[in-house]
Amino acid sequence: MFSTELSGAVMLLKLIRGCPGVKKNEFLTSVLDALSTDMVHAVSDPSSASRISEPDPNHTLEERVVYWYFNQLDKNSSGDIGKKEIKPFKRFLRKKSKPKKCVKKFVEYCDVNNDKALSVQELMGCLGVTKEEAPKNVGESTSSNKQHALKKQG
Repeated sequence: MFSTELSGAVMLLKLIRGCPGVKKNEFLTSVLDALSTDMVHAVSDPSSASRISEPDPNHTLEERVVYWYFNQLDKNSSGDIGKKEIKPFKRFLRKKSKPKKCVKKFVEYCDVNNDKALSVQELMGCLGVTKEEAPKNVGESTSSNKQHALKKQG
């Protein structure tokens, strides 16, 4: 099992087929933006409050978003998102993410150990959400995502 830092570093270096550098950064930003928006709507909707737990204050906004969404997808609470559970994520990506070329191979890109399921570490890694301790030279897209998240907060 990869640690969050290691899988994040591996994912930032790995390429999504048909989705080079700048497009990949644009894609990851659009996915995180859409997930953040969905989380905010869910938090403010009293009817969905049962699925939302108190966020860990040690987590960044991006980490909270990933944990929240992972828990939404992990219907059987197995600790990973299996083949059936991943379908809503694929629909979400097709519907809300740009550029479209990056959507096609994204789930396969996320599945680092090729077990046809996603762990929370794999999801964090493929979205470029890493811990602060991650090497600075690897986390370029992560730092731009954090700046973007900070702009949204302020």
